[in-house]
Amino acid sequence: MADWDQKTRITRRPRRLEEVQSTEVGFPIAWILIGALSGLIVIGLVGLGVLNIIRKQSITPTPSVIAGVAPTEAPAESTPGAAVVSPTIPPVVTLEPTATHTPTATPVPTLPEALEIGVYARVVGTDGAGISMRAGPGTNNARLNVATEEGVLFILDGPTADENQEDYVWWYVRDEDENEGWVVQDFLEPSLPPGVSE
Repeated sequence: MADWDQKTRITRRPRRLEEVQSTEVGFPIAWILIGALSGLIVIGLVGLGVLNIIRKQSITPTPSVIAGVAPTEAPAESTPGAAVVSPTIPPVVTLEPTATHTPTATPVPTLPEALEIGVYARVVGTDGAGISMRAGPGTNNARLNVATEEGVLFILDGPTADENQEDYVWWYVRDEDENEGWVVQDFLEPSLPPGVSE
């Protein structure tokens, strides 16, 4: 038996000290977490790629509508004896021409032949002094205003004889400043309205 022990000792290899200590091999927990996180990221990216492919395949373009053209049905397969459907074209709309308005000629104002109610009169012959507009048809009435030389007056009433039996004929007029009064006919001549030239 002693012999057997001797042989087994020679044939048996002694255990190393290192092998005894390294029987349990452990990984740090950080490496396990990094691996799991990387796996999840890869799975998520693959899932997004698949989802993107599915979305692009499911989108179908819708035909755009052209204004003025009615949509027609797609032609069905023709069967013997069936009527052939042709696309319908909308009718052409013809617009009626609009009548053009021909401008009418603007009447040319004509110079009145004589002084009368409703016409304009120009102050002339006063040597720049103007004409007195009085409260009544006579030189004894108060002077209300003075119409300037070349001023245009609108005749409201007249002709009226002088109150003092003088040889004057009077017209009741309104000037451009809305002043009214009686003026002597001797210093008036028919005129066009203010701002209108012959």
